[in-house]
Amino acid sequence: MIAVAQVALDGRSAGPIEPLTYLNPSGAKKGQIVMAPLGSRTLFGVVLSSSVVEEAALPVPFNKLRAASAPVKGMDIPPILVDTMEEVAQDSLSPLSMTIGLLLPPGLSARLESVWARTGSQPNEKLSSVQSEVLRAIDDLGGALSGSKSKPIAASALRALRQLRAKGLVQESITVKPKHERETLPDGLRLTNDEANVEAFLKNVGRKKPAQALTLIRLQGSEGLRLTPQEIKALSGVTDQTLKALMKEGLLEPAPEQPAIPSRVTTLSVQQERAVNAIQGSIVGKKKERFLLFGVTGSGKTEVYLRAAAEALKQGKQVLYLVPEIALTAQVIGQLRGRFGSSVEVFHSNLGQAERLEAWMRVAKGESPIVMGARSALFAPLSNLGLVILDEEHEQSYKQESSPRYHAKRVAKMLAERHGATLVLGSATPSVESFWESETGALVRLEMPERAASAKLPTIQVVDLGDQFRSKEQKPSMFSRPLFDRMQAVLARGEQAILFLNRRAYSPFLSCRECGHIYSCRQCAVSLSYHKREGALVCHYCGEKLPAPAHCPGCDGTKLSPTGAGSEKVEEVLREEFPAARIARLDRDVARKKGALEEIFALMRSGGLDFLVGTQMVAKGLDFPGVTLVGVIVADTALHLPDFRASERTFQLLSQVSGRAGRADKPGEVVIQTFSPKHPAILCAQNHDFVKFYESVLLEREQVGYPPFNRLVNVVFSGPDRGELVRFSSKVGEAIDQVFPMAHRLGPVDCNLERLSGLWRRHILLKVPLDGSLAGLKDVVMDHPQISTFVDVDPYTMM
Repeated sequence: MIAVAQVALDGRSAGPIEPLTYLNPSGAKKGQIVMAPLGSRTLFGVVLSSSVVEEAALPVPFNKLRAASAPVKGMDIPPILVDTMEEVAQDSLSPLSMTIGLLLPPGLSARLESVWARTGSQPNEKLSSVQSEVLRAIDDLGGALSGSKSKPIAASALRALRQLRAKGLVQESITVKPKHERETLPDGLRLTNDEANVEAFLKNVGRKKPAQALTLIRLQGSEGLRLTPQEIKALSGVTDQTLKALMKEGLLEPAPEQPAIPSRVTTLSVQQERAVNAIQGSIVGKKKERFLLFGVTGSGKTEVYLRAAAEALKQGKQVLYLVPEIALTAQVIGQLRGRFGSSVEVFHSNLGQAERLEAWMRVAKGESPIVMGARSALFAPLSNLGLVILDEEHEQSYKQESSPRYHAKRVAKMLAERHGATLVLGSATPSVESFWESETGALVRLEMPERAASAKLPTIQVVDLGDQFRSKEQKPSMFSRPLFDRMQAVLARGEQAILFLNRRAYSPFLSCRECGHIYSCRQCAVSLSYHKREGALVCHYCGEKLPAPAHCPGCDGTKLSPTGAGSEKVEEVLREEFPAARIARLDRDVARKKGALEEIFALMRSGGLDFLVGTQMVAKGLDFPGVTLVGVIVADTALHLPDFRASERTFQLLSQVSGRAGRADKPGEVVIQTFSPKHPAILCAQNHDFVKFYESVLLEREQVGYPPFNRLVNVVFSGPDRGELVRFSSKVGEAIDQVFPMAHRLGPVDCNLERLSGLWRRHILLKVPLDGSLAGLKDVVMDHPQISTFVDVDPYTMM
């Protein structure tokens, strides 16, 4: 009988490879991490199953089987998580190796130590000279020979050790070496409770020390609550030196470990009480219920999450708390730590590999029963979940846009189902799919329609930009009269305004007024955006950059005109209209410059700016108490894109950016300029009416069979030869019809962006019944030497 194991190798190194069979001399079990040879390399893998079989049952001849290493001690992945990843691979039509790779802790290889020791058995046959020498070396070293990445065992000795293992004379164990780092900061830090000192620093010194100011801004709202230095650095993108400087100023203080405190520390509203009782009842009764917590911004959803988490811990269960962007949640991290002390582990992609590995190990050992993080926290080694929270469940960042193309919401549902845990999805503007589930009973809807305390939602005015072009008296302007008047009033009162346009550059394209020529990217089927300050034409997809021309290549004319407006042009016009105002712009072009993001946030927070012009970067996250006005320059930039989610994204974005106004004790105003004032996304955002918007969108989607009434699968092809691409995609489309007659096929047709980075693109869109199986679709999507194909299940972008 032969001990073997099925091992899924790490797809990040091995690529999309099927699980392989290895000899299993150490008896590794399901979920254990091993090292396994593949060609000339040795890669990490996760054991899917182990068994003892007859030689005749082996998939390949015995002499061709290679052995996996002993499992890495103390690094076991819960088998229930391995099962979930197999389900994720099937659901997303992804290679299992790619989903399994998500489970492996970062930075593991640098910390591994392989230890070879004598078993006590004596040789019953003659050994080679190298084998005998290796055994003597083990004895001389006190019974064990070790090697690591920094001090590897010689190849000849390693080969002899493996031969000796096959003879039963030595055994291998693999451990993770302890972390040895010289700590220069305390284990924990907290923001001082002296709010006046923080405000004084931000207003007087912060603009000169932007990195320190940004750190304080990120931490505001978490006063007195403990964070590790690594977490603060990850949240703010700063170094040890910044933290030391803040400690010297008395703004950061050493913080001891915090004991957990009782959860009932605030008085709940009636709505909060109802939600807490429902969720806690599900946890206690192990009902496996799924909830949609539908509460407006500021209604107190976080307190509901905290009470639910407290009940899960009381029941001896673990908690997974997911957020779309961990860098924007310092306050929530602080609240969690304040409520539950060191029980909270934060999974953050900006942490160094050593810190992330330590966090993984603490969770695996059961030392941290609460895990908070973005998408990657789904794969923390939790083995006894009682509660899964997905905050801001509508956010697009929950969808992974590279292989494996999973959606965090679906994976969270799988985890909750397998663990028998309660699932809570929270949002002020839920996805259409989730709200539909709450209508049909798949989710239990808990509503919190009122803000906590006496906070008020901002007033919103919609301005029809078409009136400017229809009017003979009013000259078209970037700022309508209602917005311009409010900007003047804000300036006079010494308050601040955010001007939002979700399009960077000076203008979307440059055209010739004489012949109509438009400058387009040579690699992509898009126009080149005009960046006036750089004097360049830039492709926002492939990055191609050309100097701004003086003459038209079509007619040699000189009347070249920027058409349309981007954030850079808004800034220019704003400076012309308000020459005395203090103005800054924040978009991806500006943020790319080192220190620019920190400097702008510090200036804004200190009152050093009157107007901030920006793209989506200013729509969420940081709150500026001086902002009382938000102006949306053009709300239509994404509204009419050829994507069925365009109106939903516009509604959510307008709701989000509107929330930047009036966040402190001052009332907020929002002016939305649009060419589509009667569009449901605009009108419903104006009235803070999600339900009405949902009803209008649902009717449209039902008529065309889009989610939530069907699932979508997008099969995307790309290649250098357009003719071959057309032929091959048509062939795949015909094969799909044979295997999936229940699916409604659209295409193949050119993608909306038909050419990117020199490659032509086509796609097939499938509408699949909710109960339809996708099994076998991967086999239909055949390989082609020149054409790349990927399958995106439940796509979130159709471009």
